[in-house]
Amino acid sequence: MTIVRISSLAAAILLGAAASVSAQVPLPPVRPGGSFVPPPAPEAAKPEATRAWTALPANASPAAVIERVNAALNRLEVLTADFVQLSGNRQLTGKLHLQKPGKLRFDYDPPTPLEIISDGRTVAIRDRKLATQDFYSIAQTPLKFLVRDRIDLAKDLKVTGVRVDPDRVIVQVEDKATFAGTSQVTLFFEQPSMMLKRWTILDPQGHEVTVTLANPNTVQRPDPQLFVIDFTIIR
Repeated sequence: MTIVRISSLAAAILLGAAASVSAQVPLPPVRPGGSFVPPPAPEAAKPEATRAWTALPANASPAAVIERVNAALNRLEVLTADFVQLSGNRQLTGKLHLQKPGKLRFDYDPPTPLEIISDGRTVAIRDRKLATQDFYSIAQTPLKFLVRDRIDLAKDLKVTGVRVDPDRVIVQVEDKATFAGTSQVTLFFEQPSMMLKRWTILDPQGHEVTVTLANPNTVQRPDPQLFVIDFTIIR
């Protein structure tokens, strides 16, 4: 099925750039510091989901940073969180639900009538007010980092920048497989928990959309009905 029209709000959060990004957002270089302290060795006695990490040092190598980020994303199996979406001077709020692999839902708070639902294969962008919905393949979205069961940012995407601060880790990636072109996504993680707190998608004109998460729950499994798409509602 082909999309005839798509809300700019949903396109910004879901589809990212529609063409190659011309405006780059370079990350500041990693600050110099003492000798590199590697991440702790895996602890066989602790499951990955409960293993505690020490903070990455400011001079951690890019490879060490990507390894830690991959581990953080791959151990995230379920997530429910509040979100705030900023685009220019417009702010929207809502609730995010996630269950790997592939299942995702954004419910926007009223008066915004949008829902974005992924059932693992198809993404539906639904307008509750108009009772319509449009469809995409999930492979066309720049949110692969959220929904893949296993991801390796260096192999699956193109890493264009890393930065380590005392309270956060920032990684910028480029995805050339999104709808009609290339998307740039910048990911922000808390230190030392490596909880994903924010991401920014840069569109072809250099406009940014930022989604910030709050009150994350990574234990409770969302209701499976949240990820069911009613295909009878077709434009």
